[in-house]
Amino acid sequence: MSARVLVKVLQGVALETALARYRDIEVHPQISHSCFEAMRHYFSLSERLQAVVNRPLERLDSEVLCVLLAAASQIEHSRTPIHAVVSTAVEAARKVGKSSASGLVNAALRKYSPDEPLHSTQALTELPNWFIESIEHHYSAQKTSLVEALNSRAPLTLRVNSSRISVRKYCDLLEDAEIAFRSSKVSNAFTLEQPRPMTTIPGYSKGYFAVQDLSSQLAVPLLNPRCGDRVLDACAAPGIKTAQIHDLFQDCEVDSVDVKNECSTWNIAPDSPFHWGVEIRKGDLGTTSWWNGLPYQRILLDVPCSGTGTIRRHPDIKVTRTPDQISKLAALQLRFLKTTWKTLESNGRLVYCTCSILPEENDEVIRGFVEQCPDARVESVELAYGFPTSCGRQILPTVDGGDGFYFSCLRKFEA
Repeated sequence: MSARVLVKVLQGVALETALARYRDIEVHPQISHSCFEAMRHYFSLSERLQAVVNRPLERLDSEVLCVLLAAASQIEHSRTPIHAVVSTAVEAARKVGKSSASGLVNAALRKYSPDEPLHSTQALTELPNWFIESIEHHYSAQKTSLVEALNSRAPLTLRVNSSRISVRKYCDLLEDAEIAFRSSKVSNAFTLEQPRPMTTIPGYSKGYFAVQDLSSQLAVPLLNPRCGDRVLDACAAPGIKTAQIHDLFQDCEVDSVDVKNECSTWNIAPDSPFHWGVEIRKGDLGTTSWWNGLPYQRILLDVPCSGTGTIRRHPDIKVTRTPDQISKLAALQLRFLKTTWKTLESNGRLVYCTCSILPEENDEVIRGFVEQCPDARVESVELAYGFPTSCGRQILPTVDGGDGFYFSCLRKFEA
């Protein structure tokens, strides 16, 4: 089953989406672990496989390649005996309709060695060449720490819903449950020392917390709305930031819009009694067809992006993303920015953010937008994390901290 998931991923399906169909089966945790490890170590696994396969990997059937990747990952990153891995892989090749390749699979895996030295930059960094070149160009001084962070496992950070429970009382719940955690510069953000299933964390069923990356939590406070303001959360799915807006600014009117219309789940327990009290709309942010004509005083625009700041959570990104996709995403981001700007009231504020560390999706988009919109002004972004850029603030991922994130604050003035 791991091979079938990996085939989907190499075809462009997000890893978590490809895994979703197996969510309810007993071996889902094992499949998930196998696939995440295969993606996390894709480049080193591929180089070592190439050393034992007598033809270019790109010429293999995708099913055969994915059987080999899953098996090689097991050899390197599990305690399963090699003979058992080989036997399972040969059987997997038959199950995906590639019985003719069972001999190749058997021979390659018996020769596979985790001790085979790595040579290419991609294999040594577990990142694609184009991305490494971008890091070297934009973040040369931070390259070593960046590579380490992007290849680490992401921490589990909670945002305490302060409208439901005080931060102090929630800390008491964690301490009573003997769950070790560390605080941050954000008063209601706590990172667990050891990740664990959400359902085992105190207050899950009561909506006392949301699982939300530390950097992600920084966007909403930048809105700083006034009492009674109309606030738009654009590109809102799955709704985690809309929930945060409501938690922090309950005296505001909130609209949540996304083309996926997935914001009804709110990423909390389905039986939670908490009523969010927001207007949820399905709409394409590339147009204003969803808009009722009433202007917003505050807009949060968390645009679709490359996700390069979240590779440790979504390791398939480094395998499936291409430079061509980045330029297409940047064009989409600019389009969304121009459209939502039309719905912003004069003197209103728009907070633009991405989970990317690529300037092409960040400063360059904002710079291009301001050049085309004479009523837009860039404001300073004051945060406890990251560093200033020409048009905003960039946070780079760290091993124990938040993901990579970018923020820019724009004010609308009379042209």
